[in-house]
Amino acid sequence: MSYLAIVSAADLADVQDWVAFGKLLNRLKADRDMSFAAIQLRAKRLKLPRDLPPATLSPVMKGKRPAKEVLSCLLKVFDVAQADQATWQEAWNRLAETQPASPIPRFDEVSPRQLGIHAAISAEESIGDLPEYVSRDFDDDLRKLISAGIERGCFVVLVGRSSSGKTRSLYEAVHVVAPNWPIVQPAGTGEIVELLDGPRQRIIIWLDEMHRFFGADLRLTKEHVIRLLQFPAIVVATLWPDDYLKRKTPRGLGAPAEHENDRRLLELAEVVSVPDVLSGPEQAEAERIAETDTRIRLALDVKDAGLTQVLAAGPDLLHRWEQAPDPYAKAVISFAADARRLGVLSPVAENAFESAISGYLTSSQRVNRPRRWLADALAFGGQELHGAVSALTPVDDGQAGLLAGYVVADYVAQHIRRTECPPRSAWETLISAAEDAEDLRRLAAAANARMRYCHEEEALRRLFDRHGTGAAELAGVLFRSGREREAVDLLQRHLRDAPDDRPAADRLEQILTLAPRIDEMRAASADGDFEAGRRLAEVFVDAGEADALRARADAGSLLAAEDLAALLADRGAVDELRERADGGNQPAANSLAELLATHGRVDDLQQRADAGDEAASRQLAKLLASGTTIDGAAIQAQLAYLRRRIGSGDEAAARQLTALLFELRNEAELRREVDAGTFQAADRLVALLNATETVDRPLVDRLRAYGLDADGVPYRPREA
Repeated sequence: MSYLAIVSAADLADVQDWVAFGKLLNRLKADRDMSFAAIQLRAKRLKLPRDLPPATLSPVMKGKRPAKEVLSCLLKVFDVAQADQATWQEAWNRLAETQPASPIPRFDEVSPRQLGIHAAISAEESIGDLPEYVSRDFDDDLRKLISAGIERGCFVVLVGRSSSGKTRSLYEAVHVVAPNWPIVQPAGTGEIVELLDGPRQRIIIWLDEMHRFFGADLRLTKEHVIRLLQFPAIVVATLWPDDYLKRKTPRGLGAPAEHENDRRLLELAEVVSVPDVLSGPEQAEAERIAETDTRIRLALDVKDAGLTQVLAAGPDLLHRWEQAPDPYAKAVISFAADARRLGVLSPVAENAFESAISGYLTSSQRVNRPRRWLADALAFGGQELHGAVSALTPVDDGQAGLLAGYVVADYVAQHIRRTECPPRSAWETLISAAEDAEDLRRLAAAANARMRYCHEEEALRRLFDRHGTGAAELAGVLFRSGREREAVDLLQRHLRDAPDDRPAADRLEQILTLAPRIDEMRAASADGDFEAGRRLAEVFVDAGEADALRARADAGSLLAAEDLAALLADRGAVDELRERADGGNQPAANSLAELLATHGRVDDLQQRADAGDEAASRQLAKLLASGTTIDGAAIQAQLAYLRRRIGSGDEAAARQLTALLFELRNEAELRREVDAGTFQAADRLVALLNATETVDRPLVDRLRAYGLDADGVPYRPREA
């Protein structure tokens, strides 16, 4: 059927602006009954030259001028006949000549609120939207970096916690250096690609909350930014420390492979750290300004929080959460904060609160909910403090009067429930409601970091089912839990439809290569070989890494023996290290002695030293000579310091924290860090359990394969 029966040639001839053009595209979309996600998936399956993510499509449907290539791809997705496509293109050409694209505003024409600066508290005699700016110690360096961009372009990223003043400092710097430059605030990478396809011009690319571009199907890459710098463009961004930390860590130190693109991108940036506490000179400057600015005076008078946080009413928001009038209001804010911490950047729909709330309430609270509990709770969360900010903010979907959902204040998301894992009802609600591919990817990553592998699988299944992506990651989850045949079947079916998916093809090849070894181990285990069963469980978790090293080490490779010993020590595998050390393997003896010393196992070291183990003798001598006693207060201070450093974006702090907890054999605190999703906490927890003198090996193997359920107990698959 000709699509001009749905949108006639007369309809296209009558179109006078891009809004009307967008309405006609919406008519095609409605007739095809396709969601934005379905459009994007079909574009990929057709191997069209342009990706069509929702961030690109939504503005077009609402009246933004589409790139000509975007229109062409969209018409192909809708199966519009070639002759009819020509009629659409003629309408596009006519509008392009008579309806030029909207002029790009200059920086000084855009309000601070539009650029992402938090609304400030109000006070008597306060004037204007913002209080006077308190100069920061890094201002000169920041402005020099941006000034350099006037001639050769620049890429500057400010890293700091919520309400630390990142965006305000960036605003002030650009306002001084390039106030008359045009500015673009892209909603997604697609808009940046469109900009790169157009004429070069001096321009500011404002990427406030840069985490929105990480993990997207159309990723922002180092190459995109390099091309922007040639305009020249001033590319500026802000980023939370945990997002920076996760992506800046080199892959060799444990960062996931999917972060490699983001790491390369961040390597290009000039990074400016923004402390959330004022220095001495900054405090003195604030005191001077406070003599004439009542908002600064009011903020300085609050003693339990920093100036920038108080200006954004952060502490008052936390107090409201802590002192909520009923458990329902507190639960609603808690769920919204959990959603943000788990990576959901889309607004939380009202009906999501209804289904998720049960996990935050007691049995009696669930049964005795008042009739208007949700309306009252959302109203409480949305009440503005100081006439400016609220814990929850309603967000529309781009059309006035249509509520898309609620977003939580950044300060609240960063400061409550950090070490509490969300309940099952929250995971299930967020995953089942998520439409955005990037939200689903972030949910899967958050579940993985917290060892909630069951929810990781749920998120990846929805990603695959709705967007056709993530096959390799989903197959990895299936393989880890011993379902290699299901993983192979999934990958083979997917590759028939998407033969160019290189990660999926690589994953399939890896599993098929391991299949004979898996069958061999499985048969031996079925015959009662306990060790074969353990090795089989290990292969599923590490994809044969340790098994391959053993084979090479046993064949005489010293390098493999050293790598294997280091790997076993990292996993806390005391028994296997002892067995290899007793067999004369020196790398294993060295690693075993270090591991025993780390855990203060003096008796074990003494026993091995008495038997002639020189590595144990050396470690025992060091341990006894140190005479170290644990200073509980000092340890707690160090833990608190490392956690603050994690909050400030210190790349090494997370690794140091989990390593310290491992050395202290503090299982309870490691579990808290697992629940918080702290980098490497899951690996350290499993290693600690594996290294205990009374190790429960079946439990360790089950944790590696299946992880934990939302309540923190070992997960048991339904078929078990």
